Amino acid sequence: MLICDKCGASISTGSQFCAQCGDPVTEADQVSKGVSASGVATVQITFGNSTSAGYAKAVAICEKLPSYEVTGEGKQVQHKITLPLTEVELIANIFDLVGSWKSSQMLINGQAATKKDLTYYGVGCYRNRQKAFKPEAFCYGERQFEANIWGCKKLGMPVYEWGGGWLDYGQFDGNGVWHFDKARIRHELEVALKEHELCPALNRARVLETLEKLPTTIDPKTDKNWKYRTSYEEVKGNYKEVAVGIQPILKKVNRYIIGGFKPEWEEEAQASSTTHIQLKIEPPKVPLSPAKAPQKKKKSYTWVWVVIGLLILIGMFK
Repeated sequence: MLICDKCGASISTGSQFCAQCGDPVTEADQVSKGVSASGVATVQITFGNSTSAGYAKAVAICEKLPSYEVTGEGKQVQHKITLPLTEVELIANIFDLVGSWKSSQMLINGQAATKKDLTYYGVGCYRNRQKAFKPEAFCYGERQFEANIWGCKKLGMPVYEWGGGWLDYGQFDGNGVWHFDKARIRHELEVALKEHELCPALNRARVLETLEKLPTTIDPKTDKNWKYRTSYEEVKGNYKEVAVGIQPILKKVNRYIIGGFKPEWEEEAQASSTTHIQLKIEPPKVPLSPAKAPQKKKKSYTWVWVVIGLLILIGMFK
């Protein structure tokens, strides 16, 4: 994060303008090279005259931007700015000021957009990326359940140690060799890429190149970069461990990543597993029901009532 030399606000790495005051980033802000705006979506915001308290501030910010244009006068005035989506924080702040006005409009690549487009999908994730301690590591997943080889954790294709997603797209042959269904994987990637295409950090070409780099067939018996994913089947009281899929060794899977950045993930230690292992399972010890305690025999008081009855009869005949 950089500090604006004009207003003291924080500036996200890669931004060309201060998100709070619109001042261009210069060497005075200790700027470092950020994300390239090449091929990035373009955002256009227009707004007219307003009695809102935020009008003067919005105009003051926009006037500092090289793309600022103004037409008309008085009530007919129209202000317009054009920015790359990498300046999403500045765009969001300007739109917060003018977005509720009837005269305002925001276009992303020529299509009408709302504040939601700056908050969710790929753009919202990009904003979090820019605030991350390690932006590139953020995209590849800094936690094990987010780890992915595509460079975007939002694609829904992580390297789960228990499989799932793209690791399930394929099948075994008779020799235990796994054959990836790359056509299915590509389809799922394309769907996710479309949903998050506005993210300035998302590189579609790199994602598809990564898919091509993946081997089509994998034999975990000889390829030490992969292992079998197994499940258990019960057979006559015993359990047999059988292969149901494959999974990569987490510390070695970054060999398929395109580009100079190679993320490192920590993998929890687990006992290695092989396929077709017979396991002896002890039968569960079912606790026996506790024996019922013998019931005490109830004392009989019949003779007492007999004596009382006799005494009553004797009294009646006297």
